[in-house]
Amino acid sequence: MVQDIDTLRSPVQFCTSAEDIQQAAESAINKSNAVIERVVSEQAPAFKNTIELLAKDNNEFRMVTRALTFLQNASADEKIRDASSKADTILDEFAVARDMRTDVYKIVRAVYDNKEEMAQLDKEDRLLVERLEQKLRANGLQLTAEQRTQVERVNKRLVELELEFTRNINQDKSHVLLSRAELDGLPASFFETRRTELSDNVEKFVVSARAADVTAVLKHATNEATRKAVYVAQSSRCPENIALLQETVHLRLEKAQLFGFATYADYVLDQHMAKKPVAVMELEESLSAKLRPLAEEEMAGLCALKQAEAEAAGAVYDGFYEWDYSRYSSQVVANQHSVDMDEIKEYFALDSVMTKVLNLYTTTLGLKIVEASTDLPVWHPSVKTYEVWEADGSAFVGHIYLDLYERADKCQDIAVWPLRSAVVGEDGTRMTPASAMLASFEPTESTLVLLTHSNVKSLVHAFGHAFQNLCSKSKWSQLTAPRDFAEISSQMFVQWVWEPKSLRTLASHYQTGATMSDELIERLIASRNTNGAIRELRQVFRGLYDMDIHRITKAGTIDVVAHYNELSKRVALASYGDTRVFKAATFSHMMQGYDCGYYSYMWASVISADMFSARFSGPDSDAVAGAAFRSEILQPGGACDPSACIERFLGRAPSNRAFLQTIGLH
Repeated sequence: MVQDIDTLRSPVQFCTSAEDIQQAAESAINKSNAVIERVVSEQAPAFKNTIELLAKDNNEFRMVTRALTFLQNASADEKIRDASSKADTILDEFAVARDMRTDVYKIVRAVYDNKEEMAQLDKEDRLLVERLEQKLRANGLQLTAEQRTQVERVNKRLVELELEFTRNINQDKSHVLLSRAELDGLPASFFETRRTELSDNVEKFVVSARAADVTAVLKHATNEATRKAVYVAQSSRCPENIALLQETVHLRLEKAQLFGFATYADYVLDQHMAKKPVAVMELEESLSAKLRPLAEEEMAGLCALKQAEAEAAGAVYDGFYEWDYSRYSSQVVANQHSVDMDEIKEYFALDSVMTKVLNLYTTTLGLKIVEASTDLPVWHPSVKTYEVWEADGSAFVGHIYLDLYERADKCQDIAVWPLRSAVVGEDGTRMTPASAMLASFEPTESTLVLLTHSNVKSLVHAFGHAFQNLCSKSKWSQLTAPRDFAEISSQMFVQWVWEPKSLRTLASHYQTGATMSDELIERLIASRNTNGAIRELRQVFRGLYDMDIHRITKAGTIDVVAHYNELSKRVALASYGDTRVFKAATFSHMMQGYDCGYYSYMWASVISADMFSARFSGPDSDAVAGAAFRSEILQPGGACDPSACIERFLGRAPSNRAFLQTIGLH
């Protein structure tokens, strides 16, 4: 069946009421149940009458439910957010029960064991059967009835814990009240739209514990007590999440051991490129050993800066703490490279950067992008929608939704949701993919947002996930790429923000439109590795923490907060003085699908640096390299062997040489 172009271009439909969300969730469950009952009643199971039906239903189920559950992170309507969150719980519980059905596994196993039919299937369909059998077996369908009941109980509770953990972070209202004097050093723009409250008859500014406010204060505030107060407010949010994470770690261990694995890390990594925890630990510990000596030198330089400043002011130097890092690190960049990051911001106005980043991606990947009609359904009036097409206009590719501004109770991270993937629908036609990006930039009175260079890097990274979803051509939503492979595209394109050619394209002054001078670009690039060893050690620390809490072999043997604080001091050279903080309570990756996967950032950084150096900085043009990257890495999605895809793109096995050069270790 061939659909016309207007049907193919149909946007995602978002529910506009809590009642609609509930009804849509119930309808999706009922429809899926009907398909399952049809499949399990099949007397002569074959791919077409069982597996394909289940897979198409799963494609449709995900298309509907992603749009429903996404709204808890983005809607301005509290009732819709609550309904979306409840739907997420109901849908996850259904999925847990569905994936524990022995009658479904019996059907899947019958097709899997039919070697003659399996040999006749195309590669992707055969992989689907193998992955589905593997998934259901991994869910415990070869366990005893009592063990399956235990697994189902654990899975349901894990869903509840993960949703509650995230909801607590999104709804957090932590803030500090500070006077104008206490906020000395902050730029005028910081105060333009800032709310004030009376405290002891003194008008004070409300400084939230959200990233934008914290980043500004830690960088600019001259008063150490102010920096400390804001840092502690951010680092002691959501104390209720401590118990949730602790329980989660224990339940994950219980689940893994029911399947015969010694640890949860062993259970998870069995499905990733890394395969074993030892491979992750070797990577992280090797990098830690290489980075440590340089990081200690960098830290000594930061301490010397603070000590000199204290002595010049006639104050007593009492140590260097986490709330000092941003301020003095910025000073090092300014002193060593004459780079003022506030000056750099003037070249990165949000609207301009978004347009240029989109153009970089589309040009490189052989696509083009146009802003869509304003009457398309969205969840908030400020959302912008774009259509992505093949560069020659021959085919519509998909939609990108951008929701970039601060709102109460909205997800605060720069993050991407794959609302719809280019999988096969019930009628055999491809769905058109759609990706949504959320951010929380806070406009000033002029509505102009100037981005830090770090913000630009985060946006480029996030767009990697958006375009990965748009460019994937896997037929089946169940063939998802493992996390350590999925991060590669995002990590690779981040290299753009350090390349002279792309910086000339991305950076233009928000007032004059002038491009960033070659001399300033050179200084910015030279600053790349300033305190880079400390920065990379902090990534290593988070990866090690993730592995440590998931490599325990006995419940009750690790305290998630105490271990976080101790490990950050030992590995990342962090110091909190005598202040009690619990950043583990807001380490959202641990509860949002990156459990035993945080290492993926570092793993992907090593491989992506090699890819960029070999193809995009090599003899190929960006268009040639981009076409190869799209066909070899993005299009297969999870329907390929990741290592084979990487080696085809590189023409050889990957190397860590380029990565070590990017972080200053030659």
